[in-house]
Amino acid sequence: MQTTMNVAPRPTPPLSWRGRLRRYWRANGLAYWLIAPAVLFLLAIEFVPLVTGLKESLYYHNRVQPWLTHFVGLGNFGQAFGDYDVWIALRTSVIMVVGIVGLSYALGLLAGVLLNQKLRLRGVYRALILVPWVVPFVVSFISWQWMLNDQSGSIDHTLEQLHIIKTPILWLADPNLALLSVIIVGVWQQFPFLMITVLAALSGIPDDVNEAASIDGASRFQTFRYITFPLILPISIIATLLQAIWTFNNFGLPFVLTGGGPANATTPLILLAYKEAFQHFDIGYGTALAVISMVLMLALGAVYLRQQAAQGVYQ
Repeated sequence: MQTTMNVAPRPTPPLSWRGRLRRYWRANGLAYWLIAPAVLFLLAIEFVPLVTGLKESLYYHNRVQPWLTHFVGLGNFGQAFGDYDVWIALRTSVIMVVGIVGLSYALGLLAGVLLNQKLRLRGVYRALILVPWVVPFVVSFISWQWMLNDQSGSIDHTLEQLHIIKTPILWLADPNLALLSVIIVGVWQQFPFLMITVLAALSGIPDDVNEAASIDGASRFQTFRYITFPLILPISIIATLLQAIWTFNNFGLPFVLTGGGPANATTPLILLAYKEAFQHFDIGYGTALAVISMVLMLALGAVYLRQQAAQGVYQ
């Protein structure tokens, strides 16, 4: 009687790291070749200017006196921290961020709650409110500059026709009113984004939650305060942080509307960096101010990304 024996297959020896690399490249090499041009293009337009800017911030480089260009290390940054104009510009940036983001969220929250109701022509209202957000910012700011003009502006003219004022208001010529005008225009432009965010958050709340609160005897205000607002608060924090980053880096608003004036009253840090580099021709110092602005935005961006991770955006 002949018996058969089951012979176990000989184990395959593990591949070396070179073998694993060749196998991985055969499976995915085409994808890398296809994305290589885009990656190289992004490196060329982002990484190269960044490295160049960091290098320039370490030099004294004035276009008026190019022969005096020399390495100063952190001297430009030391000069910035002792420059009174820099601290004023940083204060202006903070005021703009707090004013624009705070008022934009308040208006966006109000508009979002109202337009979340079952209103007639609700879609039309939503589309009209989005107009400030979709219109090119240069067109918006130039239009506002014309309307706020104290000589021929439509705002002062209308107020005079209504006998509310007797003399024109210097919206863009008075330092305090100029900063207020920048904030108002910034709120007008940016609050539709926060309205859309609030609407998206409200649409994610089940109707059963509000119905249960109504059955329990809660008023609309109590329902909003204790149920609706806590539910939309996480996404609201993320949206306002993103808006704060955009506002801190908003160069076009003060540049087009006021040019940073009068008397630098509306000059944020990012605009001051431009003035130093391209109006005073101090490339090294202006670049150092831009680097400081970048570091501050990176810090705010880190808070934004951490908040996103806490809310499970990347899960």
